[in-house]
Amino acid sequence: MACSITSGRGIDCRDSIGGIKAVFFTNDYCDNITASATVTANSYTITDADFADWSIHGTPTSGKVRVLRYLLVTDLSSMTVAVSADKATGSVMYNQTLSIVLQKTTAADLFQVGLLGKNRPQIFVQDSNDNVFLMGIENGCYLTGGDTLSTGAARTDLNGLTLEFTAMEKDPLYTIPASAGAGTTGYPFDGLDDETALEIVVA
Repeated sequence: MACSITSGRGIDCRDSIGGIKAVFFTNDYCDNITASATVTANSYTITDADFADWSIHGTPTSGKVRVLRYLLVTDLSSMTVAVSADKATGSVMYNQTLSIVLQKTTAADLFQVGLLGKNRPQIFVQDSNDNVFLMGIENGCYLTGGDTLSTGAARTDLNGLTLEFTAMEKDPLYTIPASAGAGTTGYPFDGLDDETALEIVVA
């Protein structure tokens, strides 16, 4: 059967930590990632994204796939993947949820939130262990909740943005190969064979 289980799993080292370092939004929805990317057999690891053939390649002007980086303060943001299954219909889907907190509020931030609400970009999520996951690989991600703006009441309360993005996919999550570490050209996408075709836009 195509769904036969192929490996077991032991107890690994206690060297993993929680949290998210950064998220990277594609500047628009791409509809052909799974058709273009090279994926390692028996895993969801993308070794060559084939950015040059993505339907959003070259937009808006760089000639590359563009992702917008949002750095995150530790201990505030998270990503979860929940299984949604129905044995009566034989269907299994994976609900991917990303919750991010952005401290402080600017007019530019609110403008970008408006664009995110209208778009459905794919989102790369970099966790605290430098694992990078791709949310919404086929259907994109939707801004579905959060406190778009919270001023807080007490002077120690959050003044900023809380945003929640969701995606529903037939596969759990796709990943990219491990990075060589901070300071590497193309970090954290340097594990990809074609990371030079990716433009990372920072603040």
